[in-house]
Amino acid sequence: MRILIVEDEIKIRRGLAGLIAKATDNEIVGEARNGREGLELILHTNPDLVITDVRMPEMDGLEMLQAMKERNLDVHCVILSGYSEFSYAKKAIGYGVDDYLLKPLAPEDILGLLKTIEEKREQEGRRRSGATWRILWNWTSGAVMQAKEQEADLAELHMKKDSRYCLLAGYGWDTLPAERREWLERIQGSDIKQNFSDLHCCIFEETRELVCILPEEAAGPLLHELAWHLQCSGHKWVWAKAPVESLMRMQETMTLLRTLYLYGREAGQIVTPEDMQAFQGEALVYPKELEGKLQAAVYREDGEQIRKQFVAFRSYMEGRPFWPRQVKEGYGRLVHRILSWLEDAEKHMFEKLEPFRYAERIRTVYTREEMNRILDELLHELENAAGHKEGISNYAIKKAISYIRIHYAENISLEEIADRLDITPEYLSTLFNREVGMNFTVFLRDFRISHARRLLKGTDKKIYEIAQEVGYPDSKYFNRVFKEKMGISPREFRQM
Repeated sequence: MRILIVEDEIKIRRGLAGLIAKATDNEIVGEARNGREGLELILHTNPDLVITDVRMPEMDGLEMLQAMKERNLDVHCVILSGYSEFSYAKKAIGYGVDDYLLKPLAPEDILGLLKTIEEKREQEGRRRSGATWRILWNWTSGAVMQAKEQEADLAELHMKKDSRYCLLAGYGWDTLPAERREWLERIQGSDIKQNFSDLHCCIFEETRELVCILPEEAAGPLLHELAWHLQCSGHKWVWAKAPVESLMRMQETMTLLRTLYLYGREAGQIVTPEDMQAFQGEALVYPKELEGKLQAAVYREDGEQIRKQFVAFRSYMEGRPFWPRQVKEGYGRLVHRILSWLEDAEKHMFEKLEPFRYAERIRTVYTREEMNRILDELLHELENAAGHKEGISNYAIKKAISYIRIHYAENISLEEIADRLDITPEYLSTLFNREVGMNFTVFLRDFRISHARRLLKGTDKKIYEIAQEVGYPDSKYFNRVFKEKMGISPREFRQM
């Protein structure tokens, strides 16, 4: 494999590269100090695997993964994390990351993980090289094909252009436990096809679906046998089925199936266009009053009230037969509103949550179960933040600290922040001493020095560059301030 390592700590980065080069046949195609450099190298080197740290300067690992996803880069990724970042690593797995390694790194863990990734790549290669996967993916994704190509595809699958076919799709296969996925992958082979010779199935990892096409007259018997297998799996699948009016217009049928997913409410139900037409829905009236109570709880960082309003929102959404698409829009609106409140009042918290793409994920899922799961993740983060708010209850102080977190590298002052908050500098100074336990100048100094320590430890930047980056244009003054705080100079700190 071609491997790229993105890690801001020099010793870890070079040690990992040396181990892989010495103990395996893999090729290290590049090393990067942060996510920005990593993204540039990914675009230039086209690696098979990216091993990345979570916390890095300029652009962290999760931000880099988000940028990769936005560019549709098909690259395997592994997260490196410390114990304090373990929850982030676990969440990253749900966003397409293959696995994580916990620091300190053990050689046997690294080598074992590389073997697992290589096996996964070989499996994907076998799957994608098959004619069924290639043909069904092209047809359902709307790839442009010439008439001769279409005829060749039909001949390859022994399908007749004038016959009537049915398209069946199951959504959410990746949530299955590993032992059940094995059965799902066998469905492409002889497990079911021995009884249905005209059945063609394949797994679309990109969209988390199992897609089957078969003659319309065989749909009933297949669904009966498929239902038995699904019942054995114990998993609540979302299934949809529709006739294919024309093999050359299969993309339209696939789009219809993804709309039908939204109407699936019962375990084992296979939704059809007739089910959608028969649905008696009512218009959703968005609960603005509930949203207002949640906004107040978020601003107060009241974990108990935040949870209470989340539960009330879910109960409201599930209590009546609202139109499924409006329900999805309602969930999306709530998530968007929460993030906008945080961006206004808790910038640091907003930036912490932004890499998890809550709003984007709500837009791309199809089931209410998944929407609730995303909402639960967001609730957990909000409750966790409310439980560790450092005793700061004053809204003005929270706004002031949020401003410092963003502008600490600039020449900011107590007077400037007070003016932005429309209060007097004297009052802001009093609030700092009362709520934070130290004055503004000491808080700003400690905040800057904490960032300087990380840059000294994990980057190759010169000391004067670090001084400028944390808000000290005069490197001599930075040296003096650093030594007053730490007891040693920046150079001695780096050497240690």
